[in-house]
Amino acid sequence: MSETGNPANGTETCDECPLTCLIVGAGNRGNKYSSYAKLFPSQMKVVAVAEPNQIRLENLCKKVGTVQKECMFSDWREAAEKEKFADFVIITTTDRQHRDPAVAFAQKGYDILLEKPMAVTLEDCKEIVAVCKKCNVTLAVCHVLRYTPWVTMIKDFIDSGRIGDVVNIRLTEPVGFWHFAHSYVRGNWRNTTSSTSSLMAKSCHDLDLINYWMSPKRCISVGSFGNLTHFTKENKVGFWHFAHSFVRGNWHKEDSSTFSLMSKSCHDIDLIAYWMSPKVCVSVSSFGNLSHFTKSNKPAQATSRCLDCPVEQDCPYSAKKIYIDAYKSGNTGWPVKTITDIMDLENITEALRTGPYGKCVYDTDNDVVSHQVVNFQFEDGATANFSMVAFTKRICAREVKVYGTKGEIVYEDGWDRMQICDFRTENTEYWPVQREFPSEMAGHGGADFNLMKTFIESLKSKTKQMATGPEDTLRSHLLVFAAEKARLEKKVVTIEADGSFH
Repeated sequence: MSETGNPANGTETCDECPLTCLIVGAGNRGNKYSSYAKLFPSQMKVVAVAEPNQIRLENLCKKVGTVQKECMFSDWREAAEKEKFADFVIITTTDRQHRDPAVAFAQKGYDILLEKPMAVTLEDCKEIVAVCKKCNVTLAVCHVLRYTPWVTMIKDFIDSGRIGDVVNIRLTEPVGFWHFAHSYVRGNWRNTTSSTSSLMAKSCHDLDLINYWMSPKRCISVGSFGNLTHFTKENKVGFWHFAHSFVRGNWHKEDSSTFSLMSKSCHDIDLIAYWMSPKVCVSVSSFGNLSHFTKSNKPAQATSRCLDCPVEQDCPYSAKKIYIDAYKSGNTGWPVKTITDIMDLENITEALRTGPYGKCVYDTDNDVVSHQVVNFQFEDGATANFSMVAFTKRICAREVKVYGTKGEIVYEDGWDRMQICDFRTENTEYWPVQREFPSEMAGHGGADFNLMKTFIESLKSKTKQMATGPEDTLRSHLLVFAAEKARLEKKVVTIEADGSFH
C-alpha cells in the first residue's frame, strides 16, 4: 500500500496511514458512515463512491473531498471489475441488493462493512459468510445497537452475575406512528417482495440483542404473530414514522424489500441474541398483522394524495405535516432528506405530488406487518419476548426489562441512568449511561460512531474482534427467519443445534 493508502503497488500498510474505503450506496447510511472519514482523516479516507443517483454521488464525493473523478462510479460493478484499490468497502445498498456486491468485493479481497440486514434470504446470508471465509476477508454487519453504551452495560451486568441467572428478557420497539408511515407504508420497506419483512428490516437488531444477552443459552423454539391492520380505506388513525417508511416508503412491500421483522426489527432480535449469549435459542413463536394501513380504512372523502385531500388536516399521517411542515420548521434531515435530493420547498412539494411519499397511507401497495410479537425459548428454559409496534409517540426508543433470579434491570433508550434492583437487599441502584460521541455521528445514540471506530481499529490491529462478526450475525438472522416462518405458518418453530429449523 502506498503512503496515500492506495494498495495498487502492493507495498505494506503503514500504521500511520489512513485505511482507504470504497462506499457502495450514497444514501442516508452511506453518508452517515462517511462522516467518520471527515472527522478522523488520519484513520479513514474515502477514495471511491458507487451510486446510480448522480446527485447523491456528487454530493457525497463533495462532502468527503477525497474522491477523484475516475473513482466516481454509477454502478458498483464498475468498481468491482477493477483490481482491488481500497482496503475496505462499506455496502449500504437497499436490502435486496446486499448479496451480489458483498460476494463480488469479498472475491476481490476487500474487507467488508455491510449494512443490516446481511441479506433477505437465509441462503444468501449463508453464501455471504461462506465466501468471506473462503476469501479470508473481514466481514462486519452494521448491527449498530450492539455498540450503544446501554446495550453493553446490560450485557456486562448479566455476565457479572449481578442479577443471577437470566430467566426472561422483555424488549419493546416503539417504532413511532409517523416513522412507520414514512418507511413502511410509503417508503422503501413497505412491500415484502421488493424489500423484506418488518421483522427483518426493522427488528433484526432487537432479536440479535436478545440472543446476545442470553448467550451461551441456545434458543430452541420460536413462535410469532403479527398483522397488517387499520391502514385500509375507512378511518385514518396512527403514527408517522410507520407511514413514512412502511406504508409509503422503501419497505412498504415485501416483494421489493423484505418482511417487517427483518427490515425494522433485526436490530432488536440481534440485541436479544447478544444479551442472551452464550445461551442458545431453541424455539420461537410469533404473531403479527398489518393493521390500519389498508384500503378498507380510507375515509370516503380522501383522495389518493395528501396535497389535494380535503381531510388531510385531520390525518396524523399527512405527508404535508411530515415533510412540508417539518421543512418549514427547519428540519432538513431525516425524514425530509430521504424524499428529495434537492432540499427546497419546490422539490419537496414535487416529490409529494409525484412520488410514493405523497400517497395516501390507506391507498398504497404496502403489505408489511405493523405490529408483531415474538417469543423465544432458550435451552436452559429461559424465555424472551419482543414486541414491535407502529402506533407509538416515541420513535425507536427501545424499552427493556431483564429479569434474573437475584435482580432485575430496567432501561428505556434515552434515559441518563439504568435501574438495577437487587432482590437480596431490595435496594435499587441507578447507574449513569455514558454518552460520548461527535455530534456529526450521533445516530443511534452514538452507535454509528462506535461502530466505525471499532471497525477501523479491528482492521488496523488485526486482532480486535467485532461484536457483529459473520457468525454472530448469521445466528441472529436465523432467529428472524425462524420467527417469520412461525408467524406465516402459525406454529412454534424448533431450532436445532446445527442452525436448521422446522
